[in-house]
Amino acid sequence: MKKTLKEHFERYPKMQIRDMFKLIYQNEFAGGHLIPDELNSLKMLKEEYSNLCSSAASLYKDNMFESIGNNLYRLNLYPLAGTNITLETVNRFFINTANNFKGNMDSFLYKLDIFMSMCRDSELPFPADETEKYLTNYKEHGYQPVSHSDIYRRAYFPSYRIVQKEYCDFFELFCRIDKLLKYKDTVTVAIDGNCGAGKTTLAHLISKVYDCNVFHMDDYFLTPELRTEERLNEAGGNVDYMRFKNEVVSGIHSGKEFRYQKFDCRKMALTEWVHVTPKRLNIVEGSYSMHPVLAENYDLKVFLSIDEKLQCRRILKRNGQEILKRFVELWIPLENRYFDELRIKERCDLVFIADD
Repeated sequence: MKKTLKEHFERYPKMQIRDMFKLIYQNEFAGGHLIPDELNSLKMLKEEYSNLCSSAASLYKDNMFESIGNNLYRLNLYPLAGTNITLETVNRFFINTANNFKGNMDSFLYKLDIFMSMCRDSELPFPADETEKYLTNYKEHGYQPVSHSDIYRRAYFPSYRIVQKEYCDFFELFCRIDKLLKYKDTVTVAIDGNCGAGKTTLAHLISKVYDCNVFHMDDYFLTPELRTEERLNEAGGNVDYMRFKNEVVSGIHSGKEFRYQKFDCRKMALTEWVHVTPKRLNIVEGSYSMHPVLAENYDLKVFLSIDEKLQCRRILKRNGQEILKRFVELWIPLENRYFDELRIKERCDLVFIADD
């Protein structure tokens, strides 16, 4: 919290006590207090964007994302003109973030105490008595959210939305998707990469922004009768890429409703049927999704990479020690062979590296 407050004051030295309280509030509660409903939120965003102060654009030219701590960022609206992102997508970032961050009053009060102590210790140049007076008045009004001070507004013309870090990390991917959706009737995105790198998590993140179908390669591992020695020795051969092509890829291209059957590795059998309604955006996630038999069917190819040590920590946390051993001895080497021999990463449009 101290680091965040100091960084913002250094960047915006005309910040007032009110602006500090706003920053702390956003750090804890994100921007949920601004959303009466999604359509109205989009309307407000469009109006604000159309009225941006052109003379202030240079202030944010190379500063689209500003960390406010707690995995949250201010996404400044000024630089959006240089991207392919739509305001509808930005609004979804904002709505989803607000829904994910509810905040905690005890934590908020603790952060206010940190700010107070920084003023008392002269770590920030706000008089302690004035800060105490503001806090007392703020408390009497029920710790309600506040707007920026007039001084801050005149100096910096703030215009932004609060979004979670993941939307910043994958911003280029969302820009690419929005660009494709502008001129293509149907868009299919593949997400391949190392196990534990976050492929399923990313697909879920995308599905919360767009109305899309998500398909999982884990549903297409080989049925027992296909698990021959020859097939398992093939790079990328341990998934039924032909069944995926005939069922899912063909289904997407048909533009009609279709269904496919999941393979359950625990039961070693095909199980439930999944019925699919056509949608403009389709996400295919999972290792082996970029197999050469399938790759030409994608409009955008994404690879998620991860450091080996972080990969093991994530798998251990998710699956436990026994399953981690299976990953290290069997599944990870199979994946790595597939990536290396078929040059999967090199054939992708975007590559992201996972972090903690």
